[in-house]
Amino acid sequence: MTNLTDIEKRYLITDNGNKKFYLIDFIKENQESGKLGEVPMLIVDGKPYTYHYKELNEKIKTSKGDIKRIEIMESEKSIPLFGNAGKYGVVKVYTY
Repeated sequence: MTNLTDIEKRYLITDNGNKKFYLIDFIKENQESGKLGEVPMLIVDGKPYTYHYKELNEKIKTSKGDIKRIEIMESEKSIPLFGNAGKYGVVKVYTY
């Protein structure tokens, strides 16, 4: 995975090698199953990190080893909570 799209770059984590794609791979699996849209909102430990209209130019400051669990929220549930920012669904990452 060397030719990342701008959207995929939003979900890189600080690991080296293939581990840095961990979150991208998780999101892709859920996009393919129809649970997430093109640019899901990302929340890390309760803090909104990125969403479809906010561009991120740095890696997410966490590593695969720090991630304890990941939850997804489909758009039907995320839009009432997050409005337009949640229209593609939400990925919640917990490091605690």
